[in-house]
Amino acid sequence: MKIRLLVMTVLLTSFAAAFSQSPYRIYTTPKLPARDALDRMNLTLAWRTRVNVEGQRDGIASIQVIPGKPNQLVVQSHRGWVFLYDADNGDLIWKTGSVGVPYWDLQPAGWNSQCIFVSRRNILHVLNRKTGNQRVYTYEPPLRDPIFGFTLQLTPSATLVADEEFLYVCMASRLHAIYIPDFDGLERVKKAADETERKKPKDKKDDPTEEKKEPEPGQPIKKDLDSPQPFVYWGYKIGGHVTDAPALFSDEQICMITSTGLLVSLNRYEEGARKERFEFQVKGSTHNGATQHGGTAYFGSDDFNAYAVNMANGDLLWRHVAGAPVLRRPDVNDRDIFIAPERLGLRKLDRLSGREQWTNRDVQKFLAANHQFVYALDHLGKFHVLDAKRGTKLASLDMAEWAVPVSNELTDRIYLAANDGQIICLRHRDLTKPLVMKTVEEYKTREQKKPMEDKKKDDEKKEDKDKDKDKGALGTWRPDVALISPRLEASRRAGIAVDLPVILR
Repeated sequence: MKIRLLVMTVLLTSFAAAFSQSPYRIYTTPKLPARDALDRMNLTLAWRTRVNVEGQRDGIASIQVIPGKPNQLVVQSHRGWVFLYDADNGDLIWKTGSVGVPYWDLQPAGWNSQCIFVSRRNILHVLNRKTGNQRVYTYEPPLRDPIFGFTLQLTPSATLVADEEFLYVCMASRLHAIYIPDFDGLERVKKAADETERKKPKDKKDDPTEEKKEPEPGQPIKKDLDSPQPFVYWGYKIGGHVTDAPALFSDEQICMITSTGLLVSLNRYEEGARKERFEFQVKGSTHNGATQHGGTAYFGSDDFNAYAVNMANGDLLWRHVAGAPVLRRPDVNDRDIFIAPERLGLRKLDRLSGREQWTNRDVQKFLAANHQFVYALDHLGKFHVLDAKRGTKLASLDMAEWAVPVSNELTDRIYLAANDGQIICLRHRDLTKPLVMKTVEEYKTREQKKPMEDKKKDDEKKEDKDKDKDKGALGTWRPDVALISPRLEASRRAGIAVDLPVILR
């Protein structure tokens, strides 16, 4: 009896320990795919590299393809290292040492044109996109070394998202907009001020024998040594819902999607309480969030449907009946959208209409695509090349040891990695330059958008005046008739008064 109790105690303890551990990751040391195998699939190795990992406890935590000129690859390790590569040729742009406390929980990075944003639990670190240096730090009186990072209210629950002015952080049921200073602009102003100060004539010559006094230990250090600090611009809490998906923004609004299938749109610029523009609720739950193309959000649900929603007004653009729960986040480019209904394989839809083009039941995960081929993995990690028009399988290769695949919507490049630090990039052998598959709108500040909006309004007013002038010259003319008759359109633009029946003969 005692032996049985002892065995049961050991089993219960081991089960509790197993469930308390973090999700497992597969540590492999794969070899490069053979050249003849790649030739058979019309592929070639574009470049390869290796990031620093610290034994089998460490590994690659996230890899992201971020848009730019050129596109870049952000890699984070579990230990806290951050690497930035040129995604086209594999050149290392910069790398940082351990950012924050090693092995703290992290989320995939956010970015804008100036910074890379990474989180370690509830600490936000802002890195210079050009050099990798930390941009947010403070000095405490007892300490001589800077303290890096900005403390968030809670630990982020989703990927960080940023534009040129704000960083949007989802934290369970909360969404915070954190104002990010214009670091590049402030550095230019400081450099100009220092240059002006240096050129000023000095009334008193500096005494070279005079020693500069340093603050004694324990004395407070001047506060002007602190960097420009971010601050929470506004916060929003959605009651009774939790989100583990990044926010989506377009124009003046921002959307957050919850795990219960609720899409909420908010105004993102004004201070104070948030105004809900609309709510879009589906019957099922949503998993792994949504993706966007321009002002449209695409997401799947376990109610067997995939949705396309206009983020400006909440209108349903189309709904695709998938026949099974859609639990993976869709992948979208300029022409197509790829979904993976459970146990039904990978399906290609037309982005504008949502109509099914083909389904391949052998693969589940989208990797990349070009105009001729689609590259995907099956549930065992086997690599497949599909015909982009019909979805039929053309070739396959066992690449299960490359356990960290990357979904690339932006270009035709295929990125695979392993937890020993290896990263490879494959491409079609005829496409030496990356083929852009998804157009990403360039982020602009609100001040940069105002002149464009004013110009657009002026153009609209000018167009209305021209229409009134044309109407006075022609009498009552029909625009649809003018489009049908080229002669009438030419006469209208020339300001010639003509008789409509004569023109239409």
